[in-house]
Amino acid sequence: MNTEVVHLEPMLLGGVGFYGDPFSKRGGWDSDNEIGRAWNRFARYIEEHPVRSYSCGKSCMYEIHITGSETDEKGHIEIFVGEEVNTPQLPFTLSVKFFPGGDYLKVTLSGREIDSDWWMRLDSEILPSMGLKQDGRFIIQAYDQRFLGMDRLEESTMDAYIPLKR
Repeated sequence: MNTEVVHLEPMLLGGVGFYGDPFSKRGGWDSDNEIGRAWNRFARYIEEHPVRSYSCGKSCMYEIHITGSETDEKGHIEIFVGEEVNTPQLPFTLSVKFFPGGDYLKVTLSGREIDSDWWMRLDSEILPSMGLKQDGRFIIQAYDQRFLGMDRLEESTMDAYIPLKR
């Protein structure tokens, strides 16, 4: 796992979401849990709409985990899966999310690190060792050409971005 502090520009994402306990029916890194189902819905949408004038056309897809008031008590989070878009005016089947620019901890994960519990160590080990604190509202996971699929995690790499408190 490699870490570095980076500055991200604001991002406008278009995609699909889920709210609730994404692991109530299946565990993590299972394509049949609610996160996998959101990815499948978005992949179907992209396949059915290969020409998307609102897409920025980047080869990166995003999965965002957004925490809220029900996260600690019920395990409910919002999962958002999408791509960078150039306008908030999207087809009604898609949702739009704006993510602010700022300083983020970039965590690059490879192989089995990807499906490890690295994120559970953020507040207890990783960030304190760097003298940092996370904002605590969301984590951005970025999947580009280095991510080869759930069936090839051993050969894959992905980046996660954690917003930092100012």
